[in-house]
Amino acid sequence: MSKNSLTSDPKRPNNIVPYHLPRKDVDEVDLDFFGVVSLLFSTVGLIIKIKWACWVALAFSIISITNEKVTDLDANSNKTSSFTSILFAVSGLLINYMYLIIGIPDPAKKD
Repeated sequence: MSKNSLTSDPKRPNNIVPYHLPRKDVDEVDLDFFGVVSLLFSTVGLIIKIKWACWVALAFSIISITNEKVTDLDANSNKTSSFTSILFAVSGLLINYMYLIIGIPDPAKKD
């Protein structure tokens, strides 16, 4: 057997089309605005411990997940940004409300 007969389609050898990755221009890439805003608010909520910023970050991260396009769900695209934003928002809420979960007094409140 020749090498060509092993790699080609025996039924229709002329119909073989090699796969090429689709090219995306920089202008075509949509920025995830809601994910970026969510990451900014969750970072502010984590560092400065502002509770409302973490709640805003959670809302923007949910909007980011619901606004994903079908092309964003491609295996080659970066679909982890929306999940990162929701992870940061939830961790900010957990850090800010940790004293309620554990049952210790709030260190920010002075008696």
